[in-house]
Amino acid sequence: MKHDKSMTAPLDAFPAGTRLARRYVVRELLGDGGMAQIYRAEHETIGRPVAIKVLGARLARRPVVMVRFLQEARAASKVRHENVVEITDFGETEDGRPFMVMELLEGEDLGTTLRREGPLPWARAKPILVQVLAALEVAHAHGVIHRDIKPENIFRVSRMGSDDFIKVFDFGIAKILVDDEGGPTRPLTVDGVVLGTPAYMSPEQCLSRPIDARTDLYAVGVLAYEMLTGRPPFVGQASASLMFQHIYNPIPAMAQAAPEIRIGAEVEAIVGKALAKLPEDRFASARQMADALGIDPPGEPEPRRPGLRNLFRRWR
Repeated sequence: MKHDKSMTAPLDAFPAGTRLARRYVVRELLGDGGMAQIYRAEHETIGRPVAIKVLGARLARRPVVMVRFLQEARAASKVRHENVVEITDFGETEDGRPFMVMELLEGEDLGTTLRREGPLPWARAKPILVQVLAALEVAHAHGVIHRDIKPENIFRVSRMGSDDFIKVFDFGIAKILVDDEGGPTRPLTVDGVVLGTPAYMSPEQCLSRPIDARTDLYAVGVLAYEMLTGRPPFVGQASASLMFQHIYNPIPAMAQAAPEIRIGAEVEAIVGKALAKLPEDRFASARQMADALGIDPPGEPEPRRPGLRNLFRRWR
């Protein structure tokens, strides 16, 4: 998590040295997302560096936002996987603001990578996508739908001999389908309310219709399209325009979006299936989509990343 040095600290930000829950010491503010602040901190007893996400003071007075924040902590803590950011603790500040403690990630989000480097070759994009799908497969098995898969919620860290070890995070608008006893949960949102990032939302999400795991797979399709062509399939400034395109417009051919890049027909077919308008026409599961990604188009060697090879083979 990179520190934005140009950021102006919000009025409710904690200064360095603040102690939280009598065991964490704030070291610096890493980011302010409007809803919550992220701090670099340290467990006072064992000296372990952590990241702490604290709900903003103004929003902490709104019950619905409080419930949403608590749901994010619950959703992320349910999903334990090497490709999901780990939630290690939860607490409350002295002024009544909830916070969650996470593993501290050193690296950058995929959005930053794509803005700097542009389209990625298939040999590099494939293992990144496989790791995202591995994280989603575990989340879906626990009845958790992320609902906001996008480059900014996918973090690259150096691990296992690779700079592209992936951590999926920010379950802030996740939908939990089952409770801890395995029964259905009460819906947290009101019908007709659209949640998500328009450029990556499925047609059913745009229409505020019932969703399932295939909504996340649509977002992975958008992600794959963007990673390989340098742009998402639909662009526009207005959210309504983007959602209209997701609902009604055919997906532009990847060769049309990036004529200078060689994208094999097999890859385009996989991405196209993930981006089908109807959920029943998409892959049935994250594992099924990951299995399809096992192909290697002619001229595209398997990536030379020994640390990720075993992870990748598990999905083939």
